[in-house]
Amino acid sequence: MAEKHVVVLGAGFAGLNAVRVLSREPSLRVTLVDRNNYHLFQPLLYQVASAGLEAPQIAFPVRAFLRRHKNARFLLGSAEGIDAEAKVLMVEGKPVPYDYLVVGSGTRTNDFGLPGVAKYGYAMKTLDDAMRIRDRIISAGEEASRTADPQRRKALMTIVIVGGGPTGVELAGALGEVRRHVIPRDYPGVDLSEVRIILIEGSDRLLDAFAPSSARYAQRFLERLGVEVWFGERVVEIRPDGVKLLSGKFIPTFTAIWSAGVTGQGIPGLPTTRGNRVATAPELYVPEHPEIYVAGDMNSLEYKDGRPYPQVAPVAMQQGRLAAQNILRHLHGKEQRAFRYFDKGNMATLGRNAAVAEVKGLRLTGFLAWAAWLGVHLYYLAGFRNRLMVLGNWAYSYFTYDYAVRVMHHRHEFPALETQAEQAGELVNA
Repeated sequence: MAEKHVVVLGAGFAGLNAVRVLSREPSLRVTLVDRNNYHLFQPLLYQVASAGLEAPQIAFPVRAFLRRHKNARFLLGSAEGIDAEAKVLMVEGKPVPYDYLVVGSGTRTNDFGLPGVAKYGYAMKTLDDAMRIRDRIISAGEEASRTADPQRRKALMTIVIVGGGPTGVELAGALGEVRRHVIPRDYPGVDLSEVRIILIEGSDRLLDAFAPSSARYAQRFLERLGVEVWFGERVVEIRPDGVKLLSGKFIPTFTAIWSAGVTGQGIPGLPTTRGNRVATAPELYVPEHPEIYVAGDMNSLEYKDGRPYPQVAPVAMQQGRLAAQNILRHLHGKEQRAFRYFDKGNMATLGRNAAVAEVKGLRLTGFLAWAAWLGVHLYYLAGFRNRLMVLGNWAYSYFTYDYAVRVMHHRHEFPALETQAEQAGELVNA
């Protein structure tokens, strides 16, 4: 068999699992392309943002991963487009020819076109995003500890999280723990009543993918931590000094974190559908170009009832493996297989000794769910050294009630607050 070249775009969960399978075929040459030189374990990004973990502990070098895959190489660069007819991927102006292409480039934050979200809101999709949030929160605490203006101090110590899915809920829980255990010791001059964590959800419940009983448990736990959970409110604008809601309310804050939705990355040359995702055959290839496979968050396959598969790591991992297996089947003249999602369940952690977990009808809350969440995330985290360091940080935080990584890399400056006269009829009082 003549050597074939497979290009894998994206070093996320889909891309790495595709490379693992493809590298078993000695007749293949594999090139993994990504704009970063590391694989990011996104489920723990919120812990970097809340100062629980250091950024390198949830990132693993791509070249270290490829050491065990002798026929795979890495190319650092951003994909600019695909010429499907010529079978070429353009990476920063240079053509990368392929015989097969696996696209696993993931998603980006969806701001829904709302004013100020992209400019003043803080997304949480990358390591840089998480570190900016951490620096923002620490900078706000430092200024709040020395300002004499009570309204400014309240705005500095108010954090608004938009979106009540797993990302928003887990971040709210982590920041609730910071509010309860860290702020009183680090900032004794700040009145704890002025520290507000506000979680805004447009629907009438949290964690839409979970059972109502799990959602109620999560809400009760967050509220016990001091998190304010607002239902039925929709953000219409994020300003430099606050968040405006559809109801007309205005929340003075300098830190608005956006976790309300994602959309596909979108690559020129690939036809996209709803959510900027790519429609594929059940075997994961693009019907118009069967040598192109799409795996993970970019794929728009649906369940039989019309619901799209969730944009979560297990789906990406399973699709990445199947895309690679189907390439090998095609090479060997075998029939390709359709994607069937094996749902391992849902998990979300809330704080110390508290989480929700649902696995095939079994619903767990509290300590058992929390312990299961810890074990699953440690297992899937790439790199033995990373696992040891993350476990060490978790143990330190658990036994000391302290978050270990409260180092500010870049100090943030904050604009002036508008006067209350300018906010007449909008201001939400603490």
